[in-house]
Amino acid sequence: MDPTVDANESDASSNEEDMEEDEGLIQKQIEELDENIKTSPYNYQHHVDRIELLRKIGEFEQLRTARKGMSNIFPLTKDLWLNWLEDEQKFAETDDDHKKLEELFELSTKDYLCPEIWLEYAQYSIRLIGNEGGIAKLRSIMERALSEVGLHVSKGSSVWEAYREIENAILMTMQPPPGSISSAEQLNRLSEQTDRVGLLFVRQLAIPLLDMENTMTEYQEWRKSVEDGEINIEITESYQESLSRLKKLAELENILEEAKMPKLDAYHQYIEYEKESHDPARVQCIYERAIADNCLNSDLWFQYIKYLVETIKTGPVVLSVHERSVRNCPWVAQLWTKYLICLERNKASPEKMQKVTSDALAAGFSSAGDYALLWQVSCDQARRRVTESDKENLETSKKSLHDVFKNATSHLLNVVLPAFNETGDPDFTLWCYWARCEARLLSNIAQAREVLDDVLEDVDARRKWSIWLDYFQIEMEFGDVKKARTVLRKALQSTAADDGSAESAASHLIQFEREFGSLEDLEDATRKVEGRMAKVAKRKEKVATHFQNKTKRRQQNPQSDRKEKVSPKSGQDAKKRPRSSKSDVDFIPEKRQRNDKDEIVQDTGFKAPSGLPARLAKPKSKLPEQGQGEKPKANAKPPPPGFHQTTTGNTTTNAKPLVKIEPTNDLKSDEGKGQKFTPTAESDERTIFVSNLGYSVENLDDKLHKIFGACGEVESVRLAKNNKGQIRGFAYVQFLAKSSVDDALKLDREVLEGRPMFVSPNVDKTKNPDFKQVFKYDTGMERHKLFVSGLSFTTTEDELRQIFSQHGKLKSLRIVTTRSGKPKGLAYVEYETEADAAQAVMKTDQTVVGGFTITVAISNPPSRNKGSEDRTRQVSTNRGGTRGRARTQVNLLPRTLQRPNTTTDKPKLERDANYNEVKSQALSNKDFAKMFTHP
Repeated sequence: MDPTVDANESDASSNEEDMEEDEGLIQKQIEELDENIKTSPYNYQHHVDRIELLRKIGEFEQLRTARKGMSNIFPLTKDLWLNWLEDEQKFAETDDDHKKLEELFELSTKDYLCPEIWLEYAQYSIRLIGNEGGIAKLRSIMERALSEVGLHVSKGSSVWEAYREIENAILMTMQPPPGSISSAEQLNRLSEQTDRVGLLFVRQLAIPLLDMENTMTEYQEWRKSVEDGEINIEITESYQESLSRLKKLAELENILEEAKMPKLDAYHQYIEYEKESHDPARVQCIYERAIADNCLNSDLWFQYIKYLVETIKTGPVVLSVHERSVRNCPWVAQLWTKYLICLERNKASPEKMQKVTSDALAAGFSSAGDYALLWQVSCDQARRRVTESDKENLETSKKSLHDVFKNATSHLLNVVLPAFNETGDPDFTLWCYWARCEARLLSNIAQAREVLDDVLEDVDARRKWSIWLDYFQIEMEFGDVKKARTVLRKALQSTAADDGSAESAASHLIQFEREFGSLEDLEDATRKVEGRMAKVAKRKEKVATHFQNKTKRRQQNPQSDRKEKVSPKSGQDAKKRPRSSKSDVDFIPEKRQRNDKDEIVQDTGFKAPSGLPARLAKPKSKLPEQGQGEKPKANAKPPPPGFHQTTTGNTTTNAKPLVKIEPTNDLKSDEGKGQKFTPTAESDERTIFVSNLGYSVENLDDKLHKIFGACGEVESVRLAKNNKGQIRGFAYVQFLAKSSVDDALKLDREVLEGRPMFVSPNVDKTKNPDFKQVFKYDTGMERHKLFVSGLSFTTTEDELRQIFSQHGKLKSLRIVTTRSGKPKGLAYVEYETEADAAQAVMKTDQTVVGGFTITVAISNPPSRNKGSEDRTRQVSTNRGGTRGRARTQVNLLPRTLQRPNTTTDKPKLERDANYNEVKSQALSNKDFAKMFTHP
């Protein structure tokens, strides 16, 4: 046998095995992407990656399904569409296949303005020329292509030329064979077709397009070949006018070509110039080009929609742009509301508008106010249908109005409120709107009363005069006088005293009794008003005194003033965090914003008042139980090293360690007999040091045995105790095998009865001074991990996992706690991929969780070896990709720690250019101003 043949067969077999291995690896990646897409269907990159892999291995049916799935969620780019159309054409054989392919071509032209797709559509449609009615269908496609992209200055010529070539091809088929005599009908068709080709030349020359000089030359040659005579003067003038306009357009095209993405300034300049022509088609063309490059820019969509509504107002073009805007930016509620209004303007059916509303709710918004806005528009439309309905459809419209309001309020209460801790409608305007519609349009005063009574069960709602006023007016117009009187009396006692609401209720009640009540009613109302106004005046005086005292304190100690924070989104002033000083106690509201810096120091017997929240009413960390409530003895020993002594009244206690206790071998045995343990080098390697243990944990040695027994067989547990046999909060755990230590160290920060254990190697630092515990977590930019701040102290891991798992597959989630195990309002969320993390930042940053607005950013912790100054500058920027957006991390260092120390005893020393120490001089105002100006 020929050895060369054996070698070739061996190579072929080896290549086949390699291909099978590669295909198996790709199939595994596809399965992982399938799972990721199920978890996070709105991850754009996952869809793209899956399509590329399926196309690589040739799984056509799966590829088609994947492409349809992505197209249902996202508009596709030019390359995705062209690849899809190319693959489908390879397998199109039957008439049914071609019919589906034509539908796919139609779908591909709707996402973005793309001359390349229209040219591909034209090339494919040439096959229709031989079919019955095929030429008319082909011409219809080309006319639509011209209306879409024929005005494209840089690429429009290619579509015109393709159309002319098609018509020229048709003209050639009409030419009579040589030597034959054509009939009059044949000559007539030939003349019409020739005119059609000439008309395409004329139409193109009237439009300013690049390379139109060559088009004119081609037209002149064509004229000479088919007929005699010169070009019509009107055609020449139109061409010259377009050529003149092309000069300015060519400059704008050059600016656009040289600009860097996203090219918004260049596009805006181009759009403003085209608007001067007052040609909506040309303006629409440049807007479409800008949208193709900036499909996620909602502001650009708003500008485009505004222009179309002002110029065209209605029609399929306007409706299509609205629909595409929400496909590209589904998270923008205002685009959905504009789409709904456009549907109503174009006389869409109620079923269609209801479906769009459902799609909008499913898209998901970033704030409760967005949901409230969407429902407000939906209720407006339902109300208009009632007022505009004829008798035949009136009852149906009324029922629909009631159902829309019911669904709206139910959704805000049952879905939006739990998710954002607010309904998005703080003044209950939607409920009042519902009540007015029930009374006025549906003639159901009982339902109106039920709606408002339900609203007024809320404490905040009862304080709002606007709700009571709506209730009063409804009763006066559609109810009865007795109910109106009851409403005003309740309003007088319930409305807020600090914003003029109580005074408004009082004036309305007095005026009402003057007009409708008896003398006894007026006198009774007067007494009620005087009593209420006295309380209001007393309250205002108390508040004024409080603020006067606060102003005096600020003047005496300006450093104690804390500036109000401004909300990063709304720009409205946030509530000032109340101080816990005794003079401020009565003015702390029941509902207050969380203060990450709130701590009550264990000092001079301060007792938190009952009005404070539970979190502020108890100490930040629990005192050890031993010695509490006992008077100090005369010969009392000082506290052990690492502890501080706190005196409260007549009681002296040894508080918990201020810092993490380092390992030491001087401890009492777990029998409390005072024996001193003498370690060996071999036993140190099998021993771990456990600290931050609770002082009151019962059977602590048994629990440590159980916890660390999972890492390997435990030889002994030695608890550190004082002379009284009380636990000191740390211990040594010794294993039989050295290999168990590595597994035990992984239990660092494991919570034991509410406190995280600190687990570290047993190293004597007196013998190993260079030893340093390795930080458990990374300290560099982690693009797959998010840093979450501003959380409520009561937020749990399950709640966070439920929120963040919606945006991708989670790898881990950790809530940051203090040494005592209490949450600090911070968390780290780690995703499998950077794309999921980027999407989560975009969707969750500045959202409300548990009543608190959280900040979400890509994790960028400071290096452990940097000073405190560098650690305060923790700033991260998220590379969210083309479908993400950037966020920056906030500075978490308290302001008090950022203040420079101005009370130095020695002048500050600096170094000059030769590194010699020199005294720094104080900067004048002029010097300080120069720091902010360019030299």
